[in-house]
Amino acid sequence: MNEYPPQMTPEQAARNRRVIVWVAVIFVLVCISVSVWGFMVTRTSRERAKQTDAALRSVAWSILCYASSNNGAFPTSDKAIEISTAGVAPPTGKPWPSSYESAMGGLPPIALGTAQAMIGISWGATADVVPNLNTKGLPSTFGTVDTVNGWMAEFAKDKIRERAPGGASAPESNSAPRGEK
Repeated sequence: MNEYPPQMTPEQAARNRRVIVWVAVIFVLVCISVSVWGFMVTRTSRERAKQTDAALRSVAWSILCYASSNNGAFPTSDKAIEISTAGVAPPTGKPWPSSYESAMGGLPPIALGTAQAMIGISWGATADVVPNLNTKGLPSTFGTVDTVNGWMAEFAKDKIRERAPGGASAPESNSAPRGEK
């Protein structure tokens, strides 16, 4: 009668064990290679994100300095902030950084021209429109784009409050709710 499953010879069993060991070794090597590759990609992406963040922060600081030097008027082109790189620092005690070092947030400094080439800047048509910074698809850490655009938006709001009748203490809205007079 035929045996099911058929019995293996010692040579066949040894060959099968070698195949299983080789498959396991190859699997482990592939897992290690994929892990190393993943760590390298992650590290490279984080380094690139730090460069992008430094560029965003550097350009935002330059725009704030330009606006401080020009009575709240924002630049309308790259050339405007290139010409005025040594502007007056924005006022302290506000929701934007008070120095270049605090604006950079511990990131290494980056040349303004390099920073401008790295990121996207949507300039306003007139000097009262706040420029908008973006990453042009480059990696960035969470929240940096919103943070730097928030600095400039708050600066613009502060300048509007200063120009309002009564200065900085003027209320946000002096109109009564509808139906009440």
